[in-house]
Amino acid sequence: MVRHRKDLGARRHVRVDLYRPGFLIPAPDAPWIECTIVDVSDDGVSIDVGALPVPKVFGLSFTTGGEVIRICILTWRNGERVGARFVRARDLRRKRQREAAREPEGRAAGRGYP
Repeated sequence: MVRHRKDLGARRHVRVDLYRPGFLIPAPDAPWIECTIVDVSDDGVSIDVGALPVPKVFGLSFTTGGEVIRICILTWRNGERVGARFVRARDLRRKRQREAAREPEGRAAGRGYP
C-alpha cells in the first residue's frame, strides 16, 4: 500500500532512510561499535546492531571522526534492530538528578553518574 508522505500514522516526524555506517558509543571511554543507521528523524533513530547488547543510554556517531554525535535513549528492540530517542545532555543530567533525589541515600552514589 502506498501512503501519502504527509500520512505519518502514529509518528510525529518524517523518517529518512539512510542505511549508512555509524558507531554506537556505549560509554565515554569505551571502544566505538560499528552499526548501521537504518533511518533517522528529528527526534530519533533506528539502527541495526546485530546481537550486541545496547545500554539504555548511549552515544551515536554519524561519522567516523565523531564530528556528528547524538546522545540517545533506547526505546525499543526487535531482534537486531533498535530504536532510540535523541536527548540533550542537559535533559539527561536533570533526569538523573531527579532519580537520584528519589533514591535512598547511598544507592545513587555508586552509579558513577555525573
